[in-house]
Amino acid sequence: MKYLLIILMLVLPFSLVNGQSVMSPDTARNIKPEGTWTLDRRFDDEVFAVGGDDKVLRIYSAGNMQLLKAYSFAAMIRNISWHPQNKNILAVTTGGNVNGILNIEDNGFTRLDLPDGARAVSWNFNGQLLATADNAGLIKIWNEKGTLLRTIKKQDDNSYFSLDWHPFKNLLVASGDDIRIADTAGITHKVIRHRKENTGVLAVRWHPSGDFFVSGDYGQAQEGVATLLQFWKTDGTLIRTVKGGKGEIRNLEWDLSGQYLATASDRLRIWDKNGKLLNETKEENSWWGIDWNHKSDMILTAGFSGDIMLWNKEGKLLQVIQDKAK
Repeated sequence: MKYLLIILMLVLPFSLVNGQSVMSPDTARNIKPEGTWTLDRRFDDEVFAVGGDDKVLRIYSAGNMQLLKAYSFAAMIRNISWHPQNKNILAVTTGGNVNGILNIEDNGFTRLDLPDGARAVSWNFNGQLLATADNAGLIKIWNEKGTLLRTIKKQDDNSYFSLDWHPFKNLLVASGDDIRIADTAGITHKVIRHRKENTGVLAVRWHPSGDFFVSGDYGQAQEGVATLLQFWKTDGTLIRTVKGGKGEIRNLEWDLSGQYLATASDRLRIWDKNGKLLNETKEENSWWGIDWNHKSDMILTAGFSGDIMLWNKEGKLLQVIQDKAK
């Protein structure tokens, strides 16, 4: 039986063994992007990656917006995170059991043991640790090679939606039906019930200073419950609350300077660090993926339409990538 398994691993397609495989850019262009959940620029600002319900991970040049590489996954892609120092390493989580660390240079893929999939994945500030917040309500901390170091449980198995590391400490914030602050020792420092209404927190992000973090929730528009953007101290004390728009806040990202916060919702909105709305797009969409360039003057968005859009910080549309089947 052992030898039969080895033979099968040698002859079966790579996608059946590891749950993902390399796809030619031409083949990827003939698959209509849809349901895009996640977008992340690499630390050198030269490329960015997107993934979503079509199960295709696409890697683009940030210079000419051309598709460079693509991978086919056996499950819907839910989140991605570039390593902060190694430009070939990308962590990928999905809605199934195909989750791992991808090397885009040699196409190696290290599987992570996440049988229920995960909505959130993030490297810490130096890339030595990787955290996932999964669909079973567990925060897992891994080393750079994908070895599980610690599992942080809570009192229920409700799914997490988002997770982010502190910019220079091994402290993380995660969100689902509540917000939790924890460390790498597995200690949960604070559990925050962010409002009296029962509505999930879809996104949390530390400010680059590390002095506070921001959360964006789902709201309940049909019941007249406003979507909230909330600012929190590191000890979980609420600083301020502002209304985030009529649609749920699906994602949010600070620029590198910490002066601007972009939120992905029914519109792209740009705020200052104190929660003052500076600009918003006229266009409405269902955006999820969002990231700034390193000069803090342009924003990329991706959403369920499948289009990737480039904006300036005033909310003016500069370019649309329609990498769809003809």
